[in-house]
This record gives sequence, C-alpha cells and structure tokens, in this order.
Amino acid sequence: MPSVRLFFMIFLPLTLLFGMSPLARAQGGEATWQVQKVLDRAMEIQTDPALAGEENRQERARLIRQLIADNFLSQTMAKKSLENHWGALSASQRNAFQDVFITLFQDSYTRMVLNFLVEEDVRYGEEEIPLGEARKVQTTIMRVSEHIPVDYTLHREGGRWFITDVEIDGVSIVNNYRNSFNRVIQASSFNDLLERMKAQKEAIMADQI
Repeated sequence: MPSVRLFFMIFLPLTLLFGMSPLARAQGGEATWQVQKVLDRAMEIQTDPALAGEENRQERARLIRQLIADNFLSQTMAKKSLENHWGALSASQRNAFQDVFITLFQDSYTRMVLNFLVEEDVRYGEEEIPLGEARKVQTTIMRVSEHIPVDYTLHREGGRWFITDVEIDGVSIVNNYRNSFNRVIQASSFNDLLERMKAQKEAIMADQI
C-alpha cells in the first residue's frame, strides 16, 4: 500500500493549488475522545460491507466529507494557512478564500481517507496542552511495515472540541498549506492564488455531479 506520508507531503498541496482491527479505547481527556469518535466513524464508513466497492466510492466520499465538515474548524484552518497575508485582505477576499479553501481541503482530506485509511491499529498517546485552550492528541498508526505518528490539534468552540490541524510524521497540514500559498503569492499575487483555487474547486464540483 502506498505510504500515507508520501500522499500527505506531495499530493495534498498540489491538489489545493492545481488540481483496524477495532480501535483500542483511547485514554485521555475530552479532546482524545473526540478524535477517537472521528476515527471510529471513518473506519465504519471504510469497512461497511454495504459501502464496499468502487461503485460505492462516491457515497463513501460523501459521508467522509460530511464527517470532516462536522468535526474540523475549516474556516479557522483557512485563516491560519494565510495568516501572513490575512490582515491585508478585504472582507470579500477573506470570504472568497475561506469558501474555496474549505472545499479543497475537504476534498483532499476525503481522498486521503478513501485511499489510505483501512482497518488500522491506532495507539493513543498523551493529550497535551500546547497553548491556551488548544489540545494536541497524539496517535500512532501501527502497521507491520511502518509506525506513522499522527497528531491532532483541537480547539474548543460552542462547548465541544474541533480539529484545527493534523500533523503526519511531524508535517503539519496548516504549515504545509501556508508554505505553498506563500510561494504562489510571492511569485505572483493573492488574486492569482485565489483564481487557481477557484478553478480547482470548479473541477471538484463537476466531478461530484
């Protein structure tokens, strides 16, 4: 099976710009339980016999996209991925960027789950408090050929925990996007970045019809 490391480090940024055995019971606080709840549901979707096969891929994708929409603070992730430029943007530019970012992020993360997450043995580590109200939940995907550290950063909003970043083998989704966006903006402009992202969103939406 292709390495999830390779997918995350190469495929995710490019798609944004251009186109288990049962889980062990997690030990820790509320943020850890929230991560386990998301992973449990992802596994259910991926292993449900009624959703098996290529003919049911779009339905699995729909369910996973909804899972991501319900449990990630994608608007916060959008802002953090552009924080070096956020203050210079107008309200309409910010809204347009968040709109396309959310679609592209959910699509990319959905495809990563569909292509690489199978029946996994997930081990839970410590629940850390990096800054303020944030929590970092440490997990490791235990495969025969490799052990993959996957850490989730969560923030509390409206009385529950939401994921705001994922680090795979030490590589942060938000930092990865920020670096990619910075390169495009520095080479051309924010508007060029936004147009590329809009074109990618249109292609994604057409593929889902």
